[in-house]
Amino acid sequence: MKQKSMPRITAHRGASGNAPENTIAAIELAAAEGAEWIEVDVNVSSDGIPVLHHDDDLDRCTDGQGLVIELSMAELAQLDTGSWFSKRYRGERIATLDDCLNLCESLNLGINLEIKPCSGWEIPTTDQIAAVLHRRHTLPNMVISSFSHAALLRAAEKIEFIPRASLFLVAPPDWQQLTEEVSAINLHLQDNTLLEKSTIDEFHRAGLGVYCYTVNTIEDAQVLFAQGVDGVFSNYPKLLIDAGLD
Repeated sequence: MKQKSMPRITAHRGASGNAPENTIAAIELAAAEGAEWIEVDVNVSSDGIPVLHHDDDLDRCTDGQGLVIELSMAELAQLDTGSWFSKRYRGERIATLDDCLNLCESLNLGINLEIKPCSGWEIPTTDQIAAVLHRRHTLPNMVISSFSHAALLRAAEKIEFIPRASLFLVAPPDWQQLTEEVSAINLHLQDNTLLEKSTIDEFHRAGLGVYCYTVNTIEDAQVLFAQGVDGVFSNYPKLLIDAGLD
């Protein structure tokens, strides 16, 4: 599979430094700030609707409690997912994957869709995401990533037409085997300005793009780009874009 071209700067969970993460507001702000791609996290409701949400539970980013997979979409739709961030975003609602896809198509945004399943729900979460993607007539430019190797294996089977990226805190010793098993085009790694250029070169020789998260300062981005990283994920895309790093 050919390497998918992602930009040098991707808005992490939307422009999540200035708007509540994984919301329509954060995606719209990312586009307004000049981002070409966004990254979002996708979990599922109890009735199998893929939704944008990072954590297994609802406590941090909504006024609800419990696990995402314990509530139906109708129940999730009643939650406020903006007030925790600021009063300005009071009343922001949990977005579905379909909401996100529709918006990104209208804004011409690419998407790094991270499959973020609750433990034990790797396969059904991936299957529900696949069902949404299969029934749409058009899709934005996309890459699918996950920390879950099981989810990526399932995605390679069920959503083979969308490129995949292996997501790690730090690349493990068997990174090449793991990326080959899912036919990954990219490695997505935690921001580490100590990551050596020789290591990045090794990833590149294996045919992988190298992208780092979450890079929120100009200085860190400059170091990573100098070391050969292909792109970064940032909560503050405008900061890096305005610095000419795109």
